[in-house]
Amino acid sequence: MSIAPWFDAAAEFERALLERNAPLAELHRQAQLDGAARLRAAGSLRAPSPWQGTTSVSGMRQAIVEAEVYALLREYAAQAAAVTDGADSARWTALVDEGLTRSRRGLLVDEVRDSAAGALLLRDSWGLRPVVPNAPVIDCACGYAESGVIAKGLCIECGELVVRRWSAEELRLLALVPEYRARVEEILSDTEARQKKQIGVPSDTPISDVASKRARGGRALGRLRRSGRRLLVAGRDLPSERWKQLAALTAKALQIQVGAEGRRAGRRGLGAAGLAALAVKSDDAIHG
Repeated sequence: MSIAPWFDAAAEFERALLERNAPLAELHRQAQLDGAARLRAAGSLRAPSPWQGTTSVSGMRQAIVEAEVYALLREYAAQAAAVTDGADSARWTALVDEGLTRSRRGLLVDEVRDSAAGALLLRDSWGLRPVVPNAPVIDCACGYAESGVIAKGLCIECGELVVRRWSAEELRLLALVPEYRARVEEILSDTEARQKKQIGVPSDTPISDVASKRARGGRALGRLRRSGRRLLVAGRDLPSERWKQLAALTAKALQIQVGAEGRRAGRRGLGAAGLAALAVKSDDAIHG
């Protein structure tokens, strides 16, 4: 199975490296098998209502799979580092950076950039071949989707893209701690119900009134974060670095309420992305 033309050189390099590096080849083989199983499970997940609304059902499912791919490739990279020569790693990184720059999709395939030699063939084996888009992936007005560089802030399209990815990563993490997830879902479902009810109430300040309902949910999440630490033990280091990075990106959203949810993420912990998704939905409902 071939991969997109601009990654051909990097993929060929990976094949040659795996042929001459037996320990890496064995890691790669096991990662391929484990990843296939985990991706089948991720593909069957459905986002609960509070995390929905920032995209289509299929778009959210794609984001959930993407979050699992990112985690898989980071885990593979951590193991591969011990058996990969520094010169080989540097050569692979240069090839990938060139490909991502040429394809103008650095933002959308950053799970490759954060992995190690072999990542392209892993993605390919999982049916995730990169393709040259005939048109922009999203209708971006800020340039971030193409360059990965934030100027004044994230436009509506990019802000919602980041919230979608943040939500997917949050759901992946919550799946590791089912008892904590149940508490988070209860808080967010109640917050969503209050938000919907408030949106239907005539008001001179609809945005701030609706935001106050999310703030109440945010305070409940903060209390859970402080009192429910024992529930997170099974999840090791939660939230993940990627969750934190996506929260920081969400804080750059030009949609004021969406950006505010990103900035408060540290105090709220897991569930904060769900509140950002609710902010997207409230903006859509209020501004129509």
